[in-house]
Amino acid sequence: MAVIVFAPLFFLFLTGGISRYVVEAYAKGDFDGITRIISSIFFPVAAMVCAFLVIGVAVSMNVDHILTIAPAMVSDAQIMMGLLVASFCVQMLGVPFTASFHVRQRFVELNLLGVARDLFRIAMLFVLLLEIGPQVIWVVVANVTADILYTIVVAARSRRMIPQMRIRLSAFDRATTRTLMGFGLWTTLGRLGSVMYTNAATLILNFSGSALDVTNFYVGATIFRQINNTASLVVQPLQPVLTAFHALEEKRRLARTVFRLGRYSTWASLAIATPLSIYSAPFIKLYVGEQYAAAAAVLSLFMVIFVFDKPTHLLAMTAMATEQVQAFFLPAFLFQAGGLVVMLLFATLTDLGALGMTIAVAMTAISSQIFYYWRLCIRLTGASASTFVKEVLIPGYLPAVAGALVWFTLIVASPPDTWATLALHVLVGEAFYVFVLLCLGFDRNEWTELRHVLARVKPA
Repeated sequence: MAVIVFAPLFFLFLTGGISRYVVEAYAKGDFDGITRIISSIFFPVAAMVCAFLVIGVAVSMNVDHILTIAPAMVSDAQIMMGLLVASFCVQMLGVPFTASFHVRQRFVELNLLGVARDLFRIAMLFVLLLEIGPQVIWVVVANVTADILYTIVVAARSRRMIPQMRIRLSAFDRATTRTLMGFGLWTTLGRLGSVMYTNAATLILNFSGSALDVTNFYVGATIFRQINNTASLVVQPLQPVLTAFHALEEKRRLARTVFRLGRYSTWASLAIATPLSIYSAPFIKLYVGEQYAAAAAVLSLFMVIFVFDKPTHLLAMTAMATEQVQAFFLPAFLFQAGGLVVMLLFATLTDLGALGMTIAVAMTAISSQIFYYWRLCIRLTGASASTFVKEVLIPGYLPAVAGALVWFTLIVASPPDTWATLALHVLVGEAFYVFVLLCLGFDRNEWTELRHVLARVKPA
């Protein structure tokens, strides 16, 4: 089953740009363009599905020669692999018809359908386990059935929202296909680089470090990824908005949105990252014990990355919205490849272990932001460097500076040794953080919007 995990990369270069170009066509009122986009990409996807199906069937039939499987489980493994391949093929055929949820920004409805799919999967699995008997194959059967039904329902609902999302042979256009595949190629390169870079440090430590090094790195990296992934999920619905701004040539609104969300993302991330960095030692001691004390430095370094990364939090989405994917994803891949080389050098030339890997990661992330991505963000938004500094960096950093002064004072005066005292320290600093944010971070428009929100929620 693990083999199927890599299957999405097989199709990403075809499907990566569908939503973006459908959103653009819809924003311009080009409904024939929507049909042209779907028709131009469906046939290449169908061809790839056929090729993948042939390969998948061959792998399924010979799975015992590829993976180590007990003889008694070979037939079940073949069936499970075959079901997973079939399910993936159905899902890929349905991808071109699901963009309506992004175009119409029906994310809540899409998430509710996802919840319904999961509930159906759980219910079906319970029925199979209780009525027929406990077998591993039922897990795959339940997953495949739920995923196929979900794909059918989502595609049908999507076409109902935008009827122009249909196949018409006469609408097939090679130029459109090349545009979509070119867009998808660069996003695929970025995804490959991210997968490589994300797992590289752990793999290197497995070979060159100790089990303690792997654990220390894992603790810091996991907290970093959780904060980062949560922030990414929050802003995900903005992708069609940014694309629509670009399609309608609303450059000023695009820049204002990118800068404002960069500022908000900086505030939200540093509200967590700043105390975690300062209190990393007591936090790690209370969380996993003194034997993992080296994880404190790892955690602090990971938290410092947010200082430089979050001001351009919407940059990848902006690059996709403005069709500048090569300008973003190619350098990203090159920076990640360079970071991998730095990791190998640290592993070979030093005995720093997890700390060395973290230094390599931080050096790569920080240098890429300062020397390239901040400038790219300014260029794509059409703003000036002074505007970026005044609207994002200065107001974004001020609350963290105020909070850090309070937290440093508290930890020097009375280092926390219990969860209660640690929480008290953090809350006191957060109060100053919010105070400075409200006084110095908000501009007039944001204060006006805040008053309107408070007026709405105020009881009559």
